[in-house]
Amino acid sequence: MKNDTIAAISTPLGEGGIGIVRLSGPDAFDIGFKLFKCTKTDVEKNPEARRLYHGYIKDESGVKLDEVLVSFMPAPYTYTREDIVEINCHSGIFALRAILSLVLDNGARLAEPGEYTKRAFLNGRIDMSQAEAVIAVIRARSEEAVKMAARTLDGELSCRIKAIRERIIEARAPIEASIDYPEEFNEEDSPAESLPKVLEEIKEAIYFLLQGVERNRYYQEGVSIAIIGRPNVGKSSLLNAILRQQRAIVHETPGTTRDLIEGYLNMGGYPIRLIDTAGIQGTGDPVELQGIERSRKAATQAKVLIMVFDGSDNWKDQDQEIVNMKQAEQGLVIVINKKDLKQKISPAIVESVFPGKEIITTTAISGEGIKQLEEALMRQLDLVFAPAVENSIVYSLRHEEILKEALENIKKAAEIIKDQPLELTSLELQHAWQKLGEITGDTLNENLLDRIFSEFCLGK
Repeated sequence: MKNDTIAAISTPLGEGGIGIVRLSGPDAFDIGFKLFKCTKTDVEKNPEARRLYHGYIKDESGVKLDEVLVSFMPAPYTYTREDIVEINCHSGIFALRAILSLVLDNGARLAEPGEYTKRAFLNGRIDMSQAEAVIAVIRARSEEAVKMAARTLDGELSCRIKAIRERIIEARAPIEASIDYPEEFNEEDSPAESLPKVLEEIKEAIYFLLQGVERNRYYQEGVSIAIIGRPNVGKSSLLNAILRQQRAIVHETPGTTRDLIEGYLNMGGYPIRLIDTAGIQGTGDPVELQGIERSRKAATQAKVLIMVFDGSDNWKDQDQEIVNMKQAEQGLVIVINKKDLKQKISPAIVESVFPGKEIITTTAISGEGIKQLEEALMRQLDLVFAPAVENSIVYSLRHEEILKEALENIKKAAEIIKDQPLELTSLELQHAWQKLGEITGDTLNENLLDRIFSEFCLGK
């Protein structure tokens, strides 16, 4: 790890009450003392830890850049376990950048994305699962997601993973002993007789962590809901009506939407990612064709489909093509839009295509039927998010993949322990132990470490 001083703007850019420029590293205090002019005390002599000092940031010519509150936080009791200085100034892009530029001119280096948290990890304040929980809290799209990430940040997942890894070490110990000292073991004492029960317990512990992981990820990232239909059926109007804002351009010309348009909202506590897709139709326009292909992909990946038909037009072959896009595991809400116009679509055809299904009629532009549509969506979301798994905590795709790989190693070990050399069983357990260490960061390589932190925001 570089032993230098880093700096970055740690608050979102834009107008606001407070903006923060954060410094971390061995020269943080010296740079802070040089630039900060306190109004009442000589802060350079003996700054009180974690106290806010009022004063001004001045450039080298003595010109005041901003009125600020500055705190000095000595190591090791800081986020990075390094000396930290935080300059609280007015949140305006030019003020923040001017102060950051001055800090960099005086010896600091611009921090890389996630470098503060990376230093916290490398300095032993948090492990890798806790570091990932930091960005999960920042990106959380629901209150439930914040709670899950906070539990991981508090070390709950780390404790469970460490307990499983310790259990694996305990399982390997008699195997290694029997290999090194075979004369000390008789047939009744063979690990092949006692270990199957232990391996079953380890499998159950991993299975428990995997329960509800997909549901947890929906809370963290949002459930993908795609609005699909042929051109000009009112998909964009429905998107705007549900989001309560003009997110998509609405025009009577077919094919106005050529690319995916997304909007996030929280519906009844459920985070959803609502996607307006391009109308599915035959076209020779290469741009429109690309939009249609993206729409098909979005529809395939969505957890729930809102399938929209034009009530003022007859049933067409394109409508049947839309129907055929639904996959068995996807939730479905059926909408006949443009209720305010003379109805031409045959209710019998729609009912025959969706026997026993609820059909919502709407006038998206006026908002008629939107409440019923949202209620139908809530019923689909109830199915997606239920049942809740008590104490379920894993939501990261990376963690899920690691747990599944470790589980396969444990299964393999249990399968071969009776009829294969014990060295092979020990090797499978070693692989599982090694893999689980990637969650806490105990066995991470440098390349994977850099890739994980590169996904963090600048200043955190």
